[in-house]
Formats: sequence, C-alpha cells, structure tokens
Amino acid sequence: MKKLNKTASKYANILRFFTIIALGILGALMLILMFSQLFVIGRIMISNNLINIPTKVLDEIVTFFLFFEFSAMIVTALKHMGHTSLNFLMSLGITALLRNLITAHGEPMQILIHAVAILLLIIGVVILNKHIKL
Repeated sequence: MKKLNKTASKYANILRFFTIIALGILGALMLILMFSQLFVIGRIMISNNLINIPTKVLDEIVTFFLFFEFSAMIVTALKHMGHTSLNFLMSLGITALLRNLITAHGEPMQILIHAVAILLLIIGVVILNKHIKL
C-alpha cells in the first residue's frame, strides 16, 4: 500500500509540474494577445472613420479586459500552485456580467436577467465571506 501511495504521489507531482508549465505558457500567450489588443484599440482610435468608433472601441476594450481577467486568473493559479479561490472566481463572474451589462444594446429582458445574475452572485459572495470559512 505504501508503494502505491508513493507512486501516486510521484504521478501527482509530475502532473502538477506539467500543469504549472502549461499555465505559464497560457499566461504568456494571454499577455501577447492582450498587448496586441491594445494595438487594435490604438489603430481604431487613430483611424479617420468616425462613424462607428464608439461602439468599436467599446467592443475592443471589452475584449482587452477579457484577456486581462484571464491573465489575472492564470497569475492567481500560478501563485497558488494551480488552484484559485471560489471568491476570486465569483468576482470574475460578477465583472464579466457587469461588462456584458454595460455593452448590452436593447433587449430589456436580457438586461434584467444579467442584473439578477449579478445580484445573485453578489449575495453568494456575501454569504461565502460571512458564513462559510474556506
């Protein structure tokens, strides 16, 4: 039994090592995509086509912050050896829904659904912080 536990522990360490390497590579790719998105935003701001610039810039900024949040999640996972907290993931969900709410155009029912989802996530974070010790 000890031999089996020792083998399982070695296998888990090898998998953890490869997971951390993969997260590092993914983080580097996210940084590259994030900075390339900055160039896209700059190109749109400099362009002479002024008709659809506000919506294009807003869409590109939302995409930039998506890459930024994924990068933050990867950094958090790397700091904690591949694990992220539930509180952090719920906060990411709140910010993602807020971003969708900001960029929502029309469709009042969809806006209401997003607002209720944000409220439920905030209530969940409060309950998690007040009553559940992880």
